[in-house]
Amino acid sequence: MPIYFLHLMTRDKEVWKAMTKFDYEILMLLNEKNVDNSLKAMNISQILEDISVAKRKSYSTAYRHLQEMTKQGYVKCGLVDGLASTYYIDELGKTYCKAQN
Repeated sequence: MPIYFLHLMTRDKEVWKAMTKFDYEILMLLNEKNVDNSLKAMNISQILEDISVAKRKSYSTAYRHLQEMTKQGYVKCGLVDGLASTYYIDELGKTYCKAQN
């Protein structure tokens, strides 16, 4: 699977964060649907429903990708939906999506 990198500059150093195609699909979905706060956050099942069947991965794969993107700062955890965690795009994720257009 190809890996894409986002180049960021901070005051004192450069930061590179890895991005896969599946990560990109998730970020673009959250960005296009304007899922940008904890109240609008989507759970993994909702995210997978909205990704095309050809690009869709398993629930556990989506979970791992979202956990990694959370650590990297692209997405944040939203409010709990029943027993399911939810996710929304963060400013870094929005910046990445904007840079791709």
